Amino acid sequence: MSAPPLVVFSPLPPRRSGIAAYTAELLPALCEGGPVTVVNEEGLTPAVAAELPDCGGALRVLSLAEYQVESQAESQAQPALRAQPHVYQIGNNADHVFVYKAFRQRPGLLVQHDFNLHYLVEDVTLVRGDAEGYRAVLQEEYGEPGNTLAMLRRAGVFSEAQKLSLPLNRHLLRQAHGVIVHNRWIHDRLPVELRDSACVVPHHYSPAVASVAGLTPAQARQRRGLPAEPFLFLSLGFITPPKQIQAALWALGQLRQRGRQFRYVIVGERNAGFDIDTHIRRHGLEDWVTVTGYAPESDFFEYIVAADALINLRHPTVGESSGTLVRALALGLPAVVHNFGPSSEYPDDVVLKVPLELGSPDALAATLDTLLTHVELREALGTRAARYIRDHCAVQHSAQAYRAWLARFPQTVR
Repeated sequence: MSAPPLVVFSPLPPRRSGIAAYTAELLPALCEGGPVTVVNEEGLTPAVAAELPDCGGALRVLSLAEYQVESQAESQAQPALRAQPHVYQIGNNADHVFVYKAFRQRPGLLVQHDFNLHYLVEDVTLVRGDAEGYRAVLQEEYGEPGNTLAMLRRAGVFSEAQKLSLPLNRHLLRQAHGVIVHNRWIHDRLPVELRDSACVVPHHYSPAVASVAGLTPAQARQRRGLPAEPFLFLSLGFITPPKQIQAALWALGQLRQRGRQFRYVIVGERNAGFDIDTHIRRHGLEDWVTVTGYAPESDFFEYIVAADALINLRHPTVGESSGTLVRALALGLPAVVHNFGPSSEYPDDVVLKVPLELGSPDALAATLDTLLTHVELREALGTRAARYIRDHCAVQHSAQAYRAWLARFPQTVR
């Protein structure tokens, strides 16, 4: 028996957003359970249509404006969109402003990809000149102290550290008809009274990993213009300070001084606010490091196959589960992560965990050296990683969990 129609608010590709990719990957499995309408800002433009998966006619895409018109319409053929269960994919950036606003007007199932939503609230309010809206959210979250903090910020008394200490998520959580998070790290930090309504659904791996099935590392290196030798370390995603690329470069600088031979490829878009080239020069790695810039998905997977090991660090974290890490592990790429935050939840025999080092990353350097010099360890780690991810993080598991959680928390139109 088919499940009820479902409405999902989310950005979609070609937006350069991990959550846009996550939603697109989820749609075919979600549509197997019943019709799905996705609401994005653009609607079904040619660029969006070119990126959508085949859902066998069970998928519609509406712009926000189209949704607002149709959600008020009644039809004998199907209930108005507004009466259907709603799912909101929320992330901590400007791509989710329209999702945030729609959720506030008509709450539903909240999929919280990041614990901290302070940057999103800024994008909804302050970036648009709405200082009063920002003050109202802080007061809703923290009462009179929140009001005071907002007024102080308006007067110029503010520290960037406040964004990490004030996650600004409870005003959404209180409205939600059930919550989905991707890890225990977020779940255990939710308000105690809301944890029973929250479900942990691990971040799925992309079905597109099948696109490189049978591709050998040598073939992948040739396609990406990489030398057949030496050892290749890899990092993935938009280059920001919390990705700790600077720590990876420091550690690899130590390996260079020991005479190790390697390449380090950083596949991700450069960040105007973070000068990665200065860090590369600081450690004398100009001839050892390649920064590719943004790479389309097909290239992305080929880089994973070409690599020998992944460096996937996060500090500080806002609770995000790394979609790039899940993709790499699904393809059997050995990975080094911080034994901190969501990445620490992987079994110890699936990833190599290093402590958070705020000074010289000696433990990280030692771990990278071990991976470089021990082929048996890499092979065993990669085999266990691929098996674990494919057993626990299939997209079908995610779709089933969404439907089950929606059934547990029936939504009431407000």
